Amino acid sequence: MKKIILDLPISGTRINVPFSAICSLTDKKFGGEVIIEYCPIEKTTLEFVDVQDQINKFCTKKITVENLTSWVFYEVEKSISLKSLKVIINVLKSDAHCLVQVWLEK
Repeated sequence: MKKIILDLPISGTRINVPFSAICSLTDKKFGGEVIIEYCPIEKTTLEFVDVQDQINKFCTKKITVENLTSWVFYEVEKSISLKSLKVIINVLKSDAHCLVQVWLEK
């Protein structure tokens, strides 16, 4: 994921990206939002449009909520230096199961 160098410090960023995908286990549609919360070490931030594009591209494959969570987490982690990172997948609609949140944080 692309990063942007800032001329000023920021304490943290929260990005909400809507998504839609097909579950690799049930072949049913599900969707909701990917929430990325992070505190950068340096004066950097992720380029928001690129984050959305990368997530939408990844969601063209059949996936599970857990795989999406891990993929986003590790893509962000390798893109910028972080004090903290939390990725939450908030499933707001599903044709297969109850609504759920899955997260990974450090």
